[in-house]
Amino acid sequence: MNKYKLNAQKITGIAIVSLMIIFILAGFLNRNSFDTMNKELILKGPSLLHPFGCDEFGRDILKRTQTGMGISIAVSFFSVCIGTFFGTVIGALCGYFGGIIDDILMSIIDVLFAIPSLLLALVFVSLFGSGMVQVTLALGIAIIPSFSKMMRSEFRKQRELEYVKMAKLLNISTARILFVHILPNVMETFVNCVFIAFNNCILAEAGLSFLGIGVQPPLASLGTLLSDAGGYIRSAFYMVSFPAVMLILLLLGIGLISSGESFHHAYSKRFKN
Repeated sequence: MNKYKLNAQKITGIAIVSLMIIFILAGFLNRNSFDTMNKELILKGPSLLHPFGCDEFGRDILKRTQTGMGISIAVSFFSVCIGTFFGTVIGALCGYFGGIIDDILMSIIDVLFAIPSLLLALVFVSLFGSGMVQVTLALGIAIIPSFSKMMRSEFRKQRELEYVKMAKLLNISTARILFVHILPNVMETFVNCVFIAFNNCILAEAGLSFLGIGVQPPLASLGTLLSDAGGYIRSAFYMVSFPAVMLILLLLGIGLISSGESFHHAYSKRFKN
């Protein structure tokens, strides 16, 4: 019996993401305020009391980075929930039924898919205003086209298999066939798509907030921290470097989790051996 081993890339990714989560949770133990200004600490460099230094208003950058990363993850999480829910439902209906339902829904999806996701989010934010809720909805909608196309392809493959035909003969309800029988069999693609979408959402949210149309003050995200630090790269490089490093590590960790052998495949092998 072979010993079960998890893919090395995934182990590294899980370790990095775990450290990032610990970093965020440690913010609750950080007694420094997120948004309290102190003129005596303006542009003060890293120290024992302020390991990441202080910004142009004397605010603790470590606390702001911890809070900002938490907000970025929260926005991305709810965006992915929105995108995956509607994307899976649309993809399942199109892939399973085909015909006129597929033609109508896929025509709409193809139009949206032709527009870059970030541009689609920019249009939404421009129409409905900036803010955490608007960005969450914008990114969620931007995920739907690509996710629905992936799920459509997977459900089309599954509907021709014997277990689906047998379920139809047994008069099992369509909803049960789609989401109880077929969905678990496309979970490999589903999970990888979720992690990729999550990674893209974090990067997109940072970009929108960097442009000033994402998360608004007094809240902050990694993108707003980088935007605020743009004018102090030479005089206070730590204002940029620490948030940037944390953003890169977060993206790297999630990227490693979504690459290589899938969780579904690794988990299946464990019970085959």
